Amino acid sequence: MFKFINKAKNQKGFTLVELMVVVVIIGVLVAIAIPVYSNVTQSAERRSVEANLRTIDGAITTYYATNGTTATALNDVGDLVSDYLAVEPAGPGTASYGLVGTAPNQRATVTSTADVGGHTLAGQTLDNLPW
Repeated sequence: MFKFINKAKNQKGFTLVELMVVVVIIGVLVAIAIPVYSNVTQSAERRSVEANLRTIDGAITTYYATNGTTATALNDVGDLVSDYLAVEPAGPGTASYGLVGTAPNQRATVTSTADVGGHTLAGQTLDNLPW
């Protein structure tokens, strides 16, 4: 009248050992990925700062090639916007940029004390970046 079904033979699923092996493998992959991600992020921030400084230095050079080396010096990066830069570069993070020196040897500099690429920058030009 009653039919007993033996489900022990037909049960499907993962054992605890199999699940633990998967968790350990995922943990190892995460342990490898986090430092790599951190290095990639710092490298991207560094390249961004270098690119911004090169862009501003190029705009300064174009300014002096166009206007001559007059006694009029550029006061800040904003003076280059509209004719020589589309926008004033900013970042990464809170990094901001300014000018240092006098015409025609003005250079772009990082004016903020932002932590960029693992270094605190302030007053750094493209030639003396700490990396």
